[in-house]
Amino acid sequence: MLNVIKKFFLICSGATLDILDQPECKTELSRYRMIGAFVFLTAVFAALSGGFALYAGFKKLTLAIPIGILWGTFIFTLDRFIVSSIRKSPDSDGSAGDKVLSKSMEIFTALPRLIMAVFIAVTVAVPLELKYFQPEISAQLSKNNIESAKETATGVREGMPEIDELKTELENMEANEKALRDRRDLLRDQRMKEVRGDSGAGFTGKAGIGPEARKREAEYLKVESDYEKLSQQNQTRRDKVTERLDQLRLELAGKIDTSNQVQSQRGGFLEQFKALHQLADEDESVKNATRFLVILLTLIETAPVVIKLLARRGPYDDMLEAVEHKAHIAKKKEISDFNSEINKELEHFEANSEARSLLEEQLRRSALTIDQINELAADELRAAQSEIAKATVSAWKRKELQEIKGALKEGTLLRSPIA
Repeated sequence: MLNVIKKFFLICSGATLDILDQPECKTELSRYRMIGAFVFLTAVFAALSGGFALYAGFKKLTLAIPIGILWGTFIFTLDRFIVSSIRKSPDSDGSAGDKVLSKSMEIFTALPRLIMAVFIAVTVAVPLELKYFQPEISAQLSKNNIESAKETATGVREGMPEIDELKTELENMEANEKALRDRRDLLRDQRMKEVRGDSGAGFTGKAGIGPEARKREAEYLKVESDYEKLSQQNQTRRDKVTERLDQLRLELAGKIDTSNQVQSQRGGFLEQFKALHQLADEDESVKNATRFLVILLTLIETAPVVIKLLARRGPYDDMLEAVEHKAHIAKKKEISDFNSEINKELEHFEANSEARSLLEEQLRRSALTIDQINELAADELRAAQSEIAKATVSAWKRKELQEIKGALKEGTLLRSPIA
């Protein structure tokens, strides 16, 4: 079982096992097992963090578990690639400046991978921070929900201005009635004082019902009548306004309840993340704790890369470079041989093409010569035929002349016409 775990960590390190199995690389086994262990643990942290982030957002284990595993597998593959792709430079025997330059070039080559590792660490840290500060985040979310509920109620109420208009109308009716009621009560008190004979500004000081008392009585009765009429008018309107206002208040309460229910369900990843930042802004200890967790996870994430950079070049690196160089040379030789064969075939093809061109040219020339010969032969044949015809005519002419001469000598020619 122990050997299986050791081999598994070696696989996680991204090293070539066939090279590590060589006797020269026995001293490298512990280092690469440690690198593989860091790669594996980083992937485990990533899987847990990614799964929790999805669960916080969707509240579904059936979705959080497989995607969390997928995220951990992705981080594992990426870290394994980062570690296995770093090549150690040969130790320089030159000056200190040369050594520093060599190490700087090595770090510069790995710098993009270190930056990527930092981003991965931050990604892993955020969900763990949410889990670590879950009680404080829940309290902050409750506080945010209360404040949001107040803002929601205010916003909903502002969206229903009719409520304020009706309330203002009721207040105006009440104010008008109160003004008449106060005026009526004042006139009643003044009438009673006048009847009692109280002295003072505006009073005669004579007891009994006199002209001034009757005047005040008339004013009182008029205001009392106005008050009664206004009360009756307002009562009818007040009933309608109150009924409508009750309906609007029920509608307002329903909208507020709906908004509060929606708000109470807003406890996902983003809301928790915002609550965490609010806590960090309000409490310095929370901010320090989050920074410490990010730094810790960054160290864990970058540990395989840092270990690979800080380690000295070992036998494994020499053998790996030799194998890669051998494979590179073999591939270059194969390409060279292939190019040579191609060049030979091209030369052979070009030679055949040239010979074919010469043959075609020769055939073309031969075809032209035969045509010329045929033309010359035709001319000679016509000349020969002409000479033969001329010779034939000459022979026929000589023969006929000889026959005529012979006939003249024998007298045949003279007799022939008589006969």
